[in-house]
Amino acid sequence: MNKLEANVSLVIITFFAAIQYIFLSAIPDTVSHFAFLCITNLIGFLITLAFFFGELFRLDKKQIVQSMALAGELFVFNVFLLLGSSGVSATVCACVLSAYFVFIPLFSVLIFHQKTEINNYVGIVIVLTGLFLILGTDVTGIFNRNVLYLLVADATFALYIMTSGKFSIGSNPSILAMGQMFFTFLFSLLFWAGESVVLHKPMSLPTDASFWGSVIYISFFIRGLYGIVQIYALRYVSPLNTSLIFSSEIIMTMFMSPILTLVFGSDPEQITLLKAAGGVVMVMGILAADSSVVESIKRRFVRVEK
Repeated sequence: MNKLEANVSLVIITFFAAIQYIFLSAIPDTVSHFAFLCITNLIGFLITLAFFFGELFRLDKKQIVQSMALAGELFVFNVFLLLGSSGVSATVCACVLSAYFVFIPLFSVLIFHQKTEINNYVGIVIVLTGLFLILGTDVTGIFNRNVLYLLVADATFALYIMTSGKFSIGSNPSILAMGQMFFTFLFSLLFWAGESVVLHKPMSLPTDASFWGSVIYISFFIRGLYGIVQIYALRYVSPLNTSLIFSSEIIMTMFMSPILTLVFGSDPEQITLLKAAGGVVMVMGILAADSSVVESIKRRFVRVEK
């Protein structure tokens, strides 16, 4: 995999993430969040294990510890995501979650002691402008306690992206992907059991086809494919550029809405001129934050001047 292939791969898995909300909507409110995390991570682990079983012979203590750390970050992210998403509109939720890249320059300086280029900050400002344009009149919905939960989820996922990039350089990405799913399954199972005891509820799951269709989609495309491709791609794409690509998820969700409505019978997204303009601005910001794109433009201008 080279840098171009890594970027294309990230765009593809972002598309799968963009339509996951259609499947998540089929999950009954009565289902425990920990139960859903538990079963999807278990199935995702078993699917990837079937493809990468031979990689387990390369397992070592370092990769076990790294997998556990990544699983912990993902578990915290998912818990705060579930807490926050229940109290805000889908548009506000998607926009706030798309903004986790703003934490990466901060963590780069404070935690990893790395410098961030000026065009990264410019790109962040442009992308945030696009997000606010997409929000439009829904911007008033940001002032909500649940948004604080989503911001914690943002910070945790930003840390996860950066940690994954660090770990993937010297470790086997397949093992890390399988390991993080396995440990997330264990964490979720533990909390599901605790929830069951506290609330006096049985540890059971629905039997209807729509629920298990959602489970299979999330397990394969989000837990499995998404997790593996992301860790491989982070060897070639910086954490900030990765997160900016992921932030385009809301654009894909918005413009795929007419097709998704026909296929799944979901509620269509109202695409206004302001939202379309916001999508264009976001793409411009993503390109502005990519140092290779900026350098390419500079070289073109230099050739023109000559």
